[in-house]
Amino acid sequence: MSSGWFRQLRQEWRIPEVLTGRCVHTHCEVAQCTRCVDACPQDAWQLDDESLKIDTGRCDGCGLCVAVCPEQALFQVLEPAKAQVEGHKTLLFACQPSGPVTGKGVVPCLHALGLPLLLDHYRNGCQQILSLCGDCLACPRYRGRDFFRQRLADLNRLLASRGAPVMRHARLSLSQWQTYRDHRPDPVRIAAASPPDQAGRRGFFRQAARLAVEQALESAATLAPGDAMDCAPAWAALLPVGPVPEQVLYPYVPLIDPARCNGCDACVQLCRHQALERVDTADGVPVAYRVQAQNCSGCGVCVDACDQQALQVRMLQPSPPELPLQAGRCRACGSHFHVPLPPPPADGAGVDAGVSAPVYCRICARTDHHRQLFQVY
Repeated sequence: MSSGWFRQLRQEWRIPEVLTGRCVHTHCEVAQCTRCVDACPQDAWQLDDESLKIDTGRCDGCGLCVAVCPEQALFQVLEPAKAQVEGHKTLLFACQPSGPVTGKGVVPCLHALGLPLLLDHYRNGCQQILSLCGDCLACPRYRGRDFFRQRLADLNRLLASRGAPVMRHARLSLSQWQTYRDHRPDPVRIAAASPPDQAGRRGFFRQAARLAVEQALESAATLAPGDAMDCAPAWAALLPVGPVPEQVLYPYVPLIDPARCNGCDACVQLCRHQALERVDTADGVPVAYRVQAQNCSGCGVCVDACDQQALQVRMLQPSPPELPLQAGRCRACGSHFHVPLPPPPADGAGVDAGVSAPVYCRICARTDHHRQLFQVY
């Protein structure tokens, strides 16, 4: 009886903590985000028109939902073991199904390590990961893709675009992983005491390459904000000093299609992180839409709110230039409005060639130019 109670208590410890103030469904009725629901292998998350809730009886604490939440509205402690390897701060993670290993560094699943977590450790000086992983194909938590390696690859692409050192990764055997975690031997003594085919000071990453885990040193990358409620500071630590090169990539980038956008400003008003903003003159005349890609969390609310399907959020893109706006006054209702300036013709003619000022606002254009009661100000 007592052992069953203890197992239940440990199960409750593993259930992710929900930070409701961050969830997009708390702030926007049109939000369509279902990432936690889709990621859960136990179908523990339930989303309907009334609420988003978790069935604690189903949840096994795998943490996959925590890793995919764009707003970091889910929290779970995933503490690594740490060691000095080849003179570098190194993180050690092992998944629960990997073998008879317990204690520090053991996490429910390696795929629960999200980009914000990896970025936080990187900013604290950890640029190497040693992992121990079980057979993913035999694990009920496996979702068909190696999300852990993909996130490392995305992270390193972003770091490389900024000229920053990438995060290295190697997968070890059970005995190797425990040796580094529990004994933390000096790499020089390892090199001297180990046979040539064992991981030592110089042969450590060559051994990982022979195991074909991550080809020892893996380059590739995605940077996610360290705190979804305040993204900019997390990015600032990795941005280069001075002007930002054009090739710099961002984890999530909102892109506006000027051919579809009707200038309603819904995306600008709903974005909590100011990833999209409207630029006005001193007189309040709208002149452009500006993308602040460093602030985007990838929540997709702007996409959900756009009834013109003019928005998409792409990963690992450079930030786009400002989208010019042209302002007008509706011939039918007299209201001021603005729409994106059409792109230049494909034949290379000037931007102004064949471009006429807009005549009707988006509402009058859909109501056959007749004034409606809801249009009276």
